[in-house]
Amino acid sequence: MFRHIILFFVFTCTFTNGINWHSSQIILRHLYDLQDEQFAVIKEYLVLETKRIHDLERLMTSMLDWYINYSYVKHTLILSPVGSSKLMSRVHKNLSGLRKLMNNYNSVKVINQFDEHKAVSEFNMQSAYRSLRRIQKVYAIPASDMAAGRYKDRTIGDPMDACECYHMSKYSFEEYDTYGVIDWAVQAYNKWFIDRPKCVDIDKLHYYTRSASMTTGFSFETVLGFSNLNHSENNELSAHFSLMANALNIRDISAQSADIMYDKYDDFEKSDLFRHFRYLCRKGKSVRPLTYDSKCHYQTKNSPYRMIMPFKEEDISSNPNIKLYHDIIYDEEIKTITDMASKDLSDAAYYFNGKITLLDDKRLGQLKWFSENANPILFGKLNERIECITEYSTKTAEGYQTVNYGLGGHFSVHMDAFTDGPKLNGNRLVTILFYMSDVPDDGYTVFPKLNYVANCRKGTALVWLNLHLNNGSVHSGTFHGGCPVIKGNKWIMTKGLYEEGQHLTYNWRDNKIINIV
Repeated sequence: MFRHIILFFVFTCTFTNGINWHSSQIILRHLYDLQDEQFAVIKEYLVLETKRIHDLERLMTSMLDWYINYSYVKHTLILSPVGSSKLMSRVHKNLSGLRKLMNNYNSVKVINQFDEHKAVSEFNMQSAYRSLRRIQKVYAIPASDMAAGRYKDRTIGDPMDACECYHMSKYSFEEYDTYGVIDWAVQAYNKWFIDRPKCVDIDKLHYYTRSASMTTGFSFETVLGFSNLNHSENNELSAHFSLMANALNIRDISAQSADIMYDKYDDFEKSDLFRHFRYLCRKGKSVRPLTYDSKCHYQTKNSPYRMIMPFKEEDISSNPNIKLYHDIIYDEEIKTITDMASKDLSDAAYYFNGKITLLDDKRLGQLKWFSENANPILFGKLNERIECITEYSTKTAEGYQTVNYGLGGHFSVHMDAFTDGPKLNGNRLVTILFYMSDVPDDGYTVFPKLNYVANCRKGTALVWLNLHLNNGSVHSGTFHGGCPVIKGNKWIMTKGLYEEGQHLTYNWRDNKIINIV
């Protein structure tokens, strides 16, 4: 998957602007449609240019024939007024025809049909490579494994070639990711040395590596313990390759390369919370003991209808209150929602301290907000289920937020409750997170302070209280995040219930300052 996406971006990145194509598999599918449109435009351009060149060639042949014939009579032709006018008319006609054919106005007009706002930009490329690095760092994947398209015992994509590894090093350099520069320079040099493709600028790769070495202060001879490649000192080119080998400190090209820093990245993460989040993403399962409160049961919530079809409720935590409901949203409902969302997705934003920003290091995905009016029957049924399982009203709730995650799609550790003061309808009291696709091996929802990992299972919903019910303060245990998606198509949908309109033991309007406890 990685290689196909990289090659596709490299092909189309000659155009400017664009959106985060890789952040959603649905958006990536649209990129194939865009390429078909581009091919059609290019084909039309080639047809027009071919016709123009052929017409120009015919005109030049006609002009040459006329000129040869004219050379025999030019001395007598210009003596006649009629002959002079004919000469001027013919020259004018020839030059006008040449000027018209040399001006490729129609061809340029066709090329201008490219929609630059939908194209892949250099910014998109940087974001895509950041996603690959995010996956590598969060899941502690050695660069050699990632370049081989594997993770543990899984195949996660096609092997990457020298050009792709070189671009990983290049973009790491541009992102000031010095250890990424070195990590991927080793892979690029290993693969480049076999057939030396021209797409790898060995001078720049050497420059990236040397700059990163100076920044990190590492001596790669002592770190890796590798002796240098032996090249003839009489050959200037070989001496240059030897210099590169010295910088990268590579001993055996045929052997599996060393991975410089893959197991050290956590040392650079200063936050224990984020470090533990990464650990749980890699482990892929909860590391907390089962308690007396942990149990699964059928729940009717005193609903006569649910006597026949009870909820499948699983207690996850009592402090904060977290429950998992199985088979609570149905396949046909999921298809309707994802089909509706796929038509109009936009970059997922990140809200922090009253500001909404697009930072792919914090959040990367494509989303669509729905009000109940978008499909009153469907969302009305979901509202009824939510009110039944939570026993809270949805009348003052926010809309439904549908999100699709693609390559490296994630949501870093955050809280759903607002911490910068109360809003119009108070704070987010409850979060309902619907899983609308299966992503069994990654893309988990992790609560690092609770050591809880929720796997994405289609049809389930994770429900939790964000606030303490005695005073409305934010529960510190509700820190959670979405692990990066390595492979697959992750669809979720969330809805937040607010304090306004709920039967609470406190007056939320009195909470001028939001406390995290």
